[in-house]
Amino acid sequence: MISGAAGAETLQARCKVDRTIDMSVSPQKVEPQPETIRDRSEFDWVFAYDLELGRLCQVAMEGICLMTSDDVTANAAGDIKGTTTAFSSGEIGNLILSPSRGNWVYQSKLKQTLGKAGDCTVTPADRQQVALLFRDPARDIDLLCAGRLSTEAQILQSLGRDPTGGEAYRAEKLSQAQNIMAIAVSLLDRTGNRGYGRDESVLAAQTESQAYAQRSDGERQRDFAECAARLQEMSQ
Repeated sequence: MISGAAGAETLQARCKVDRTIDMSVSPQKVEPQPETIRDRSEFDWVFAYDLELGRLCQVAMEGICLMTSDDVTANAAGDIKGTTTAFSSGEIGNLILSPSRGNWVYQSKLKQTLGKAGDCTVTPADRQQVALLFRDPARDIDLLCAGRLSTEAQILQSLGRDPTGGEAYRAEKLSQAQNIMAIAVSLLDRTGNRGYGRDESVLAAQTESQAYAQRSDGERQRDFAECAARLQEMSQ
């Protein structure tokens, strides 16, 4: 069943695969998706879309768009249609998704991937998906965290240079600063395939770093906790 779609403008549809059809052979080859795979969310196809923007992104677990569409529309019945382009290969395909019935079909060349009624659940898109759809690095959680962690690293570097601290204390703080800065750089690098320019990404991280430094202790603790949760999510 479809749930959570009412009133939201930027949405995500999490869709299970029911079967694939190879139309390049005669008779056509139909391969049902085993229930053991259908039960595992990591094999779902996740589409973030915004009809007002006219854009769709198939979101990978790595936080990139596996394929995109810039001509998404909905007909009178609410069915969503769009021409898609694969990120890696540039292959052109077509997607039809029915939020009301929960079924969908994607066709590229002579292969179809589809789900039956009730296989898609629609909910509001999360912030990361919104960033991908709008191609807005200022909303990208990884870039925000890159900025926040770089500020934390600078704070630790300052502590490591404090001559009043013991040698072991200073060495520990400098080591922590180095490790945190390495994570910040890796988060920045992680966003390279998300449709942002490198300069835009660096600027977004720097802007957040400066804003983070001006926040209260409580606000920084909240923001740091958000990044710690993000890193935990990525490690799973």
